Amino acid sequence: MAPLSIVIVAYQSGEFLRRCLAAVADRAREIVVVDNGSPVGETEALCAAFTNVRLISPGRNEGFARAANTGVAACSGRWVLLLNPDAWPENGAIDRLLHFAEEEPRLGAAGPLLFDASGRAQRSTIRPPSSAWSLALWAAFPRSVSRAYGALRGRAPRAPRPAEFLQGSALLLRRDAFEGVGGFDESFFMYGEDADLCARLREDGWAVAVCSDARFVHVGGGSTSDGERMAVELLRSWLRLIAKRRGLGQAERARRWLLTALRLRRREPAAAAWLASGHAAELLDK
Repeated sequence: MAPLSIVIVAYQSGEFLRRCLAAVADRAREIVVVDNGSPVGETEALCAAFTNVRLISPGRNEGFARAANTGVAACSGRWVLLLNPDAWPENGAIDRLLHFAEEEPRLGAAGPLLFDASGRAQRSTIRPPSSAWSLALWAAFPRSVSRAYGALRGRAPRAPRPAEFLQGSALLLRRDAFEGVGGFDESFFMYGEDADLCARLREDGWAVAVCSDARFVHVGGGSTSDGERMAVELLRSWLRLIAKRRGLGQAERARRWLLTALRLRRREPAAAAWLASGHAAELLDK
């Protein structure tokens, strides 16, 4: 079994995917790209330029979690580096990340430090809203809450706190651990699947950690174009996380508080309309 495989989930990623593949093509013998519905011929042409890249095209957008599971199932590495197409390693980062992981026998997932294209640090760990009030507070004052969390945590420590998760934009997964918990929960279409995975890995006795010696660039937004739909999917994922961890009753309370917060702030009208269209159980089944 090869030590490392790389899986990239692409969706209308264009030049970002080209940049990503060029950065990782010589770092693994096996690279799998799962295309989630890019324009015909676009991803095929990009992948054809690299001899060790295999393209899988489901034919439609089945969501990030399902595409990632498909990619992992199609490769053979003991470790799988899951990458967004708008993320790529800086010099030696993959080797450092892999060496770090190999030294930790109970490590289920590891992430690098993330930076934007201009070199500014991004948060490598995030704490998702886990209750009705925290979700409503985040919806009402997203920038303030984000700044407060960033000031409190700074750059991610080696061991994230139990309530935090590693960003799925660049995530090294131990295959045994990933398969042992059933992979990503495919009920998450977009967002939240990384938080849910980290929680289940911990519950199964695996550690989740940050390698501070590995640096990756993450542009952000390289595979999304419909901002209104993405806002809805983000809220759906946070509600799903609350439902999984605290039950549908708490998710319904979060939906009501979230709707009130968005209406009071007059923010995200499409997301507010979606929240008003049904109870939490109905919204999560749509």
